[in-house]
Amino acid sequence: MKKHLDLLLAQVKTYKPFAKTAFPGVNLADACFNLVVGNAFSVFLSQYTIRMMSPTEKDLADFGILVSQYKEKINELFLR
Repeated sequence: MKKHLDLLLAQVKTYKPFAKTAFPGVNLADACFNLVVGNAFSVFLSQYTIRMMSPTEKDLADFGILVSQYKEKINELFLR
């Protein structure tokens, strides 16, 4: 999951100039974070589905802790 989130963060860096041009005046840090979390959550659930399992409450909490670390990284990208 961490590798996937790192890939998504790299994509945010790549598309940042385009997003700033296309959506002036929009809080892009929040928008990008929401897209990253949505994509990562889909992958997270798919991994459990492939194993024919359901995530536990702890699994979901761990996922939340992991993705929350990327919130600050994305915010820093848009402060520059």
